[in-house]
Amino acid sequence: MKSIKGTHFIQDQHPELLKDESSLSGGNCQTAAWPENKAEAAEYLQECYEDRVPLTISGARTGITGGAVPMGGAVLSTEHLKGIHSTSEVNIIRVRAGETLDSVQEYCKTEKPGLFYPPDPTETTASIGGTIATDASGAASYRYGSTRNWIDRLKVLLPSGRGITIKRGKYQFSRGKLSHPLLGVIHLPELEKPQPIKNAAGLHIAPGMDLIDLFIGSEGKLGLILEADLILSQKPHTVASFAVFCNESQFWGLRSNLVNANLPLRELEAMADPSLLFLAMNTGKSFPKYGNWALFTSINVASEEELDVVLETVEMLLEEQGISPDNTWGGFDEVERKHLKEFRHLLPETVNRIISGLSSKNSRIHKISTDTAVRPDQLREYYGTMKTILRNSSVEHVVFGHSGQGHLHANLIPKDNSQLEKAEHAVELIAVEAVKLGGTVSAEHGTGKLKAPLLKLMYSQKELDGMDLLVESISSR
Repeated sequence: MKSIKGTHFIQDQHPELLKDESSLSGGNCQTAAWPENKAEAAEYLQECYEDRVPLTISGARTGITGGAVPMGGAVLSTEHLKGIHSTSEVNIIRVRAGETLDSVQEYCKTEKPGLFYPPDPTETTASIGGTIATDASGAASYRYGSTRNWIDRLKVLLPSGRGITIKRGKYQFSRGKLSHPLLGVIHLPELEKPQPIKNAAGLHIAPGMDLIDLFIGSEGKLGLILEADLILSQKPHTVASFAVFCNESQFWGLRSNLVNANLPLRELEAMADPSLLFLAMNTGKSFPKYGNWALFTSINVASEEELDVVLETVEMLLEEQGISPDNTWGGFDEVERKHLKEFRHLLPETVNRIISGLSSKNSRIHKISTDTAVRPDQLREYYGTMKTILRNSSVEHVVFGHSGQGHLHANLIPKDNSQLEKAEHAVELIAVEAVKLGGTVSAEHGTGKLKAPLLKLMYSQKELDGMDLLVESISSR
């Protein structure tokens, strides 16, 4: 097992371990290790546990909440935990934590033709262990849900180094309690209200839930994910994708009509004003001159005959909103869809690039964004509130994201310390409004270090203490 000790040695030889896509500064650690198998990982975990050394688990470091940025202690990198294998079940593959979403999809193309792994976070270089630890989701979660829906089995090392294998369907909680031969009796904390449907804030807690779902989305608090059995889905005949350029009123009308059109929508995304202007100024890209909003949607199609029906339906819905086909980009094969996906992802990637540049000049500046979500039927009202808060902040910003799930991201770009404080205040105000509507402060990115303070807006101290007690109980096993 490769390992290294010494703060300065790590800073000089492996500075990548001390940062992620959040641009959070101050990362440091005294020791780091790259285990290649279960025994090496267990040994390192046990040493840290017995010596009471805080441990940060590092995957591909694509997160934007600072979860992989160590603030002292030790780092365990899953980079060398590689391997993908078939199982006895055609639609399930066994994947080690260090593999990426890209490598999984490539494996499916060659070894599992006709099947694919549905979770699609923006960063396809994200590690499988990291996506499970955060219950990651993306545009296609409108149809397929988050990572949680596609995990059948986990192999986990508890903080003590002890190994446990969890198979979906084998252990379920009953009346908030579960008895397990290795974990003992586990009690779920009582929540004052059910968690939102799309939620990545705090531990997953639900009546009658499966034990495996407690570990999914736990952000490493309950242990190191070594390996997972991923469930694959059948590919549709084709996917029809569209980028529609429109004004705000047309966006909301088209969004509503698409939801009600009984189409097999795969995703329903948004870029709000001034996102297109921001992209034009910072990338040199050009777009149809009409409209300052963009709506993205993809639709699963079962046959060529169905494709004709889909195209006719979309054309009719555009006409109802007064949107010209000239203001619509379409993608009907893999190459065209890839171009549309790259365009949609260009916005957060551009923001991250700018923030990284600003951070290099001012170490206090880091990723400032919201991950809040409300019920989809509340989104238009909620967006109006977001817009007012963002404008009052006087900080440059863009808004985009998963409109079909009531989940829009506001990304703010502070240029100095004063704007940084205003941006952080705006994010908190937006989170407060989401909670008022019964929503979440974090819908897909987890809380990490940057969003952890927002948990107190969503949960009472008693609820937070209950989650901490549950973590302590499992960590001691």
